[in-house]
Amino acid sequence: MPTFTAAPTVAPPPGTFFGAQLMHDEFVPAVLDNLAVAGAQHARLQVQWRYVEPHDFGSPTFHWISDEAIGATVGAGIEPIVNVFGHPPWAASVACGPIDLAPLSRWEAFVRALVERYDGDGLDDAPGSPRVGSWEIGNEQDFNRYRAGGEGDYGSCFGGAGRAAYGEYLRAAYRAAKAADPASKIIFGGVAYDRFYNKGDYDPAHVGPFDYAFVRNVLLHLYTAYGHEPEWPFFDVMGIHVYNDFRNNWDGVQPYDQELVGKLRAFRTAELLRAGVYDLRNMPIEITEVSLRSFPSDAWTIRSEAYQAVYPAQLAARAMSAGVDISVWFSAEDHVIGVCGAPTSWQGHGLLRGLDVYDAMQACSTPPVPAYNVEEDHEPKPALTALETASLMLYGASFDRQLTTAETGNSRIEAYRFVEAGGGDLIVAFTDNGQRIGIRSLPPITRSMTFSAAILRGWTGEIEVTDHLGGVTTKVGSTIVLDIKQAPIFVRPD
Repeated sequence: MPTFTAAPTVAPPPGTFFGAQLMHDEFVPAVLDNLAVAGAQHARLQVQWRYVEPHDFGSPTFHWISDEAIGATVGAGIEPIVNVFGHPPWAASVACGPIDLAPLSRWEAFVRALVERYDGDGLDDAPGSPRVGSWEIGNEQDFNRYRAGGEGDYGSCFGGAGRAAYGEYLRAAYRAAKAADPASKIIFGGVAYDRFYNKGDYDPAHVGPFDYAFVRNVLLHLYTAYGHEPEWPFFDVMGIHVYNDFRNNWDGVQPYDQELVGKLRAFRTAELLRAGVYDLRNMPIEITEVSLRSFPSDAWTIRSEAYQAVYPAQLAARAMSAGVDISVWFSAEDHVIGVCGAPTSWQGHGLLRGLDVYDAMQACSTPPVPAYNVEEDHEPKPALTALETASLMLYGASFDRQLTTAETGNSRIEAYRFVEAGGGDLIVAFTDNGQRIGIRSLPPITRSMTFSAAILRGWTGEIEVTDHLGGVTTKVGSTIVLDIKQAPIFVRPD
């Protein structure tokens, strides 16, 4: 059985942690150019089966509406991760759930044709032979529509009674994709793994639509039925989603195992290990959705572009420390158009401002988010600059270790040490109040931290300090005391 390395010492290849979700028509050059300039190496796209094969003509007949988006993304120098879901009405009684009206072989035929079209080998390819190397099967398939209470699905809904069906669905997709392109990478569709209805110690308990036992039960079904097959477990990477708002159930004792680090540690143990049966805890993990909204604020949480920009460097440091290969920001651009009079229905997850969202707000008698102003479509937010800064600062670096409280001087300081490609140390440091970013009841905090040769190898008496938006200052001294705030800083010997 595979062994589990709890704290990998080698970071992913340079820049791989930064990607963005593209929605609808966000593959336009202005969006892709902004992402490419900021250092994004990945973009997550959607391909829905129901739009590619909307009708059943007795044999597979495909309408490849995905050519333009995939071609444009590859043409911009960004590697696509394609998320596949959405079943046609002739194949499934519910678009998000099990295929129950057609043989699974039709799903298999679709996946094989899809991967073949974008494998870049020149045979039956899309125009220009763009290559897609990563295929994510389903989106938040741990959603149980019978527990949703009127909440809509997020692409897939196999939670609860559909667990085994997802296992069969994943296996069929894996076999089809590998037959078309043996080098393709198959991702177990990103699970929400939050807001559970069946985890008693989760707060708040029993109010969400997601199945806590989903992944472990899918794996047990596949192992029981097909564990003897060499392709088991029928995926190459595990997908999971992380949203800062839901961190509290996963946090360890500060400063350790906070937010996504705690969530992934708990997930690996609870979902990927069945003692005496299998151990998949060292399976590569990709965070295929991660985000923090810039609007709207509510009675409990302040949302702003400034707060949103705090998160990317925190995300990068934590994700790399946890051995995450790729983190995909949801989404590239603001796209959720809500209802006039209901500000919380408008959600600014994007790295760019969207003119269509702004225009829709202005059409309301009272704009639901008055501070949202857009002068030109696809305007970058500070969060994009923050991601660019993190990408540049951590390019080629490998994770060394998290500094101890004794080294930082305060348990509210998180500090992660990396080794840069040239061999020098780089420390990413920020304060954490133990709550989601923007919570009204607990403002951000500032603490002092002393930098010296004791924690920064290669000490010269002079350090370069880069803030989360790329501003650089130099400090000199035998020891140097810095104010550490919620917005991370990057510190290295000058």
